[in-house]
Amino acid sequence: RDRPIFHQRAAHRSAMILSLAASLPSVVLVLPPTQLPPTHAGLRPVHSPRALVVAEATTTDASRYGIDPRLANPEAVAEAPEWSAGRVGDLKTTGELRAAVEAAAADGGFVCLKFWREGCAACASTAERFEQSAEANPHGRFFLVNYGRAKEMCRATGIRVVPAAHLYARGSLVAALPLGPSKWEAFAERLAAVAAETS
Repeated sequence: RDRPIFHQRAAHRSAMILSLAASLPSVVLVLPPTQLPPTHAGLRPVHSPRALVVAEATTTDASRYGIDPRLANPEAVAEAPEWSAGRVGDLKTTGELRAAVEAAAADGGFVCLKFWREGCAACASTAERFEQSAEANPHGRFFLVNYGRAKEMCRATGIRVVPAAHLYARGSLVAALPLGPSKWEAFAERLAAVAAETS
């Protein structure tokens, strides 16, 4: 089996980041293979063709949860993604996001995105609660963003941690935060506040 070659400087930098992040399990870090050292105590690396997912790590650095991808691609346009009140839809592109945010702003609603990745246990653990949140907030547009299938959009956000949530209200990104099981209550409180402001 081929083994990735790690540059010493990148490996050292990643080891420092991961050593700080490994103490409290809750979320998943998504890192390119060249940024992860071959071994790191306390973490379980999982190899994939284009990324490495390191489970059982956490961080409080808000920048890891991404920015508004429309900033990186202001010309992106597309039809609004399929959506039904009280249900969770799928969103794949920045253009679709723009259309959904504009539609929600016109209706006095909000948009909630959940960034997730296949094989991510933390992502799966909040799936049912995310669907329940959509049912409880029919004026909110809830969407899943598959990290593996919406790569261009995810690169534009700069997101490095899944699961994560983005909340949009009145046409703007108002919150980017973690969505792992231990962070769910904080997300629920922020969601309730946004829902109340837009209802």
